[in-house]
Amino acid sequence: MARTVNTAEHAARRNEILDAAQRLILSAGYERLTVQDILVDLQISKGAFYHYFDSKPTVIDALTARLVSDSERALTPIVENPGMGATEKLRAFFGEIIRWKSERQNLFVAMLPAWYAPDNLAFRLLVDRESTRRLAPLLSAIVRQGVDEGQFVTAYPDQAGPIIFAIVQALQDAMAQRLLGVQRRPPSSSTVKEMVNTHGAHLEAIERYLGVPTDTLTRVGARAVKSWVAALHRTGAASDGKR
Repeated sequence: MARTVNTAEHAARRNEILDAAQRLILSAGYERLTVQDILVDLQISKGAFYHYFDSKPTVIDALTARLVSDSERALTPIVENPGMGATEKLRAFFGEIIRWKSERQNLFVAMLPAWYAPDNLAFRLLVDRESTRRLAPLLSAIVRQGVDEGQFVTAYPDQAGPIIFAIVQALQDAMAQRLLGVQRRPPSSSTVKEMVNTHGAHLEAIERYLGVPTDTLTRVGARAVKSWVAALHRTGAASDGKR
């Protein structure tokens, strides 16, 4: 007789493993994380682990998918809110992205060096593709509403989501590379300004694409940039201390 699987229990145990992986990434960094670390942290056997995951990469894949799902759940209510106009939704959408990432700042900066390592390129592209598949339609829905309201100007609202999301991903990559450039040293005022301008330039591209006024979308300032740099330095110092 086939074994009956308790779906809720299975999901809970799987999430415990993902939670442990996230804790360990924050404390020691992605590069140092091993399956054995997870086993010790949770006091489980290899057999129990392999019941849920095949390897460390599949854990990271699932952790990333969970983060994308969390983001999707945070953004969907904005898109589906009947009381908001399209411009308000667009501002709220990008504001929520900033808030959501800021709440998980330590996790993101801990994963940043490994995430942008050359041997993670293929995996990163797969995650980017999944993010586009799930989140770009939300942007397309906002753009369609904006066109209907006469707020946005584009003849191709259904295709707008992937295009805007491509700009968002290009922005994320550009900011990540600049953060990694100051990973071990305080940034100069010119570097901070460059990062602020990089963010502003990408948002301006989105605004011009939609035909909305400049500064419709909120730019990050020097304070926010310095906060991310400080978090990256803290994470680097913590990793050095564990060597």
